[in-house]
Amino acid sequence: MAGMIAPVAPKDDILRLPFLNGVYVAVDAISDSYLIVDGPYCVFTKAEMQYCHNLRCRLLPPIGYRRVVHTGQIQREEVQSLSADRSGLVERIFADVCAQPDAGIVLSTAFDFHELVGFPLKEISRRHAGATSALVCHVPSRSLGGTWLDGYALTCAALAEAVTLRPGRGRQDAVAIVGHLQDRDEPDAAGNLRELKRLLGAIGLRVTSVWLSGGGRAELEAAERAGLVVSMPYAREAARIVARRLGVSLCEVDLPLGLSATEDFLLKIAARVGRRARAKAFIKAESAAAVRDTEAHVLRLLAGRGVLILQEDSQMEARLRELSVDLGLRDLSASGAQSASGSERVLCLAPTARFFQSDLLHVPMGYPNYLEHPVYERPFLGYAGLRHLVDRLCAAVLHGEAAGAGR
Repeated sequence: MAGMIAPVAPKDDILRLPFLNGVYVAVDAISDSYLIVDGPYCVFTKAEMQYCHNLRCRLLPPIGYRRVVHTGQIQREEVQSLSADRSGLVERIFADVCAQPDAGIVLSTAFDFHELVGFPLKEISRRHAGATSALVCHVPSRSLGGTWLDGYALTCAALAEAVTLRPGRGRQDAVAIVGHLQDRDEPDAAGNLRELKRLLGAIGLRVTSVWLSGGGRAELEAAERAGLVVSMPYAREAARIVARRLGVSLCEVDLPLGLSATEDFLLKIAARVGRRARAKAFIKAESAAAVRDTEAHVLRLLAGRGVLILQEDSQMEARLRELSVDLGLRDLSASGAQSASGSERVLCLAPTARFFQSDLLHVPMGYPNYLEHPVYERPFLGYAGLRHLVDRLCAAVLHGEAAGAGR
């Protein structure tokens, strides 16, 4: 039948990325950071994945010193060469990177099989930490089994232990956000940061620091001026460490994606600081305005339509499922797109995967996104993000229907 699409095995079509990719995302989100990876030349080429996701990627500058440095000196490294004494070589690499004039943070970690030989990378990092003005910090490797989400979280946790944080300087009306996923420096990410600050500003809170946000070492250290740490999903342990070191309260929240999640986000934080009534008034006004702006689009183009949600990121997956309920979409993720009726075109909310079925209406969501690089702010968090998400979903439906009519 025309328009029917082949079955989809939801978990088979997800692009799964390893530990190091998450470390790269974190390094790219800290403007004055460098990363030394004890590994072969492909460490460098793997960074090109982030370069495709982020048009403003710092890792591989066309001119100047690259931000990701590998210790391997030959294209093919054998176990025998790894077991040799490489300490002198690696020491020189550390000295060179730490001497870079813009190096505020120098991170180190290891590649898969380099981890197995027990090379003293952590000890070398520790020695250089006392010999340079840069913050030198080792990230324990989970390359043999960790995901990119583990890599991002562990990098933040290592920084939370190492960065200078002086307790007793926090203000009651100031918060630090720890665990925000800053996967690129493009306008969609900038829009998310602006919306997060707007939401918290609406209940009288000022954001002093966001881990991570594209800022440098000073942005991380500014967390000490907060009287509350807001823990977002992508670095829970780092948030606990920062709150403990500062001696301030911790408030764990989920990703504010969609109406329901944004309301929960605000109410949890407002309850912690005694501003629940103020938050409720703001939520009432903002929710009504967002529904008014999107209602016609939802009713005419989205309600009742099937959607596939394919995400490795469990937090993103949960919030998108909530959003699909709010928008009246039919979640087909468990049964697959083959359960769609007749000639229905099914939406697919997924990162850039290994392949796409042409009949799915793909709306890139999550990391990585190689297909969209907006030139204007286009958040997906908060009330502003809801409007943009509805706009993107409706555009995919209309373009898909137009393309189908022309076949």
